[in-house]
Amino acid sequence: MSSLRFGALTIFAAMIAFEFDLARSYWVPLSCVAVMSGSTIVATYHRAIQRSIGTIVGILIAGVILAMQPSGFMIALFIMLLTSITELFIVKNYGLAALFFTPNALLMAESTTQQAFSFSYFASARLIDILIGSAIGLIGVWMVGRKSASTRLPHLIAKTIRSQAQFLIVLFSDQGEGFDASRSREKLKMRTNMVNLKTVYNTASGEIPVDQKALDYYWPVVFTVEQLGYLLESCSKEHERTALSDEKLSQLLFAFEKMANAINRKRSAEPRRIPEIEGYPGIQNEIKFLQKQLDR
Repeated sequence: MSSLRFGALTIFAAMIAFEFDLARSYWVPLSCVAVMSGSTIVATYHRAIQRSIGTIVGILIAGVILAMQPSGFMIALFIMLLTSITELFIVKNYGLAALFFTPNALLMAESTTQQAFSFSYFASARLIDILIGSAIGLIGVWMVGRKSASTRLPHLIAKTIRSQAQFLIVLFSDQGEGFDASRSREKLKMRTNMVNLKTVYNTASGEIPVDQKALDYYWPVVFTVEQLGYLLESCSKEHERTALSDEKLSQLLFAFEKMANAINRKRSAEPRRIPEIEGYPGIQNEIKFLQKQLDR
């Protein structure tokens, strides 16, 4: 769904650019994509501001470079230098990178065109296109994505809890000789769900307006789930573990399923009896604590 929304907004930006016959119209969808690439709503706003300010300052830098009337080898040298600086800053600070890829784009446009266009033509086209593209990206993210993360939190928490239950069953049951729990697909699935859960929670904290009440409720749950996942991973590295009886495994599985159902339905979960896990009291206590967090 996120990919479809992203693609639809990009198509809309391209349609606007070509419908109004804007100069260098591909800069509009490009700016829209760059702005929407922010991980949260707040990050999207930051990107829009950084791209706009970076474009204005970058135009000034390009004007200084082109005022020297470089040609041939000097143009290639400036392009190489600006590209290198852009690649250096793009992973650190998008705003700083915008100061350099803007003059780079203008320098390439100015030097490769076959028609006699002035620098002001390219500069105004760049500024207008980026402002329009950034505005479309901001409006689009605000309309379709401002609550998409927070609404997915219950489902992802429940999914992670169920994957932890599956991994716990693998850890404390007989899986046959030579089985390595630390490389099992259950562990990989649990870890993937944990990464997704933390990403979505961080994204939800950047929504506008932020649902602080929901975040305050889910934070101890997410933290406890993360701690439980860490203990289970540590346990998987040990080769000698006590196998639990089918009755104890059933009790654990039932407790995890009750918690997953409760978080999915946004209801409190009545604590169940957690059997003793010999040699791993930390795992047992963390499960009890998770039940306590959901019984609110």
